[in-house]
Amino acid sequence: MNRIVCSTVAGVALLTGAFSFAADKPAVPAQPAKPAAAPEDEKIKLPAPGPDGFVQIFNGTDLAMWYGDMSIWKVDNGEIVGKSEKGLKKNDFLKSKFEVGDFRLIVDVKLTPNTANSGIQFRSIPWKGHEMKGYQADMGKGWWGKIYEESGRGLLAKKDGDAFVKPGEWNTYEIVAVGPNVLTALNGNLCSELEEDREGARVGIFGLQVHSGGPTEVRFKNLRLELKPKLELVTAKKDGEKK
Repeated sequence: MNRIVCSTVAGVALLTGAFSFAADKPAVPAQPAKPAAAPEDEKIKLPAPGPDGFVQIFNGTDLAMWYGDMSIWKVDNGEIVGKSEKGLKKNDFLKSKFEVGDFRLIVDVKLTPNTANSGIQFRSIPWKGHEMKGYQADMGKGWWGKIYEESGRGLLAKKDGDAFVKPGEWNTYEIVAVGPNVLTALNGNLCSELEEDREGARVGIFGLQVHSGGPTEVRFKNLRLELKPKLELVTAKKDGEKK
């Protein structure tokens, strides 16, 4: 009987000590749950235009405002570079995380070789995995300056601007889209004029393309975006002016 009482007392003492130890131990604050990673294609808001009226869409350092296959796309020497050393079986696009309606885009581009193909999607959407659907200002021998609807109606403006291109060098591309009207120019020369019907999209994202086919390198720099511009080409030659 005495042994039972002693055992009980010892058990109570042990439990009391355990509760005392637990009370003395500082509580560990609950860790807040990590927010889920944002989808890479989540839309972002564009910054305000700078003093020159243009919106920064590439900072020359990273592709924070763009998404795509980073085994093909990178930043090099302040330029956006798309490169396929062995060629591609399907088109690939670096897509913008922002969308615009009426705009003017001026960008310097270099395509190597000139017989390869690339382009700048605008007022577009992602389409069936790797593709895009929407307007494209085309690039490549026989295609420079033309307007093509990717994954849609095909060629919309057939006149090319090959005569204005410096193959293998930097060329200035200007694209203007205001309402149903689209203009393209290369090195200050008008290439295409398009007045669309209701079929054409009025809002969408941009996409920079490396076309399927053989080895290709395409570079983009000095991207300048103006929102809600006038329907005019600011890079176009004026009468008597040489460019």
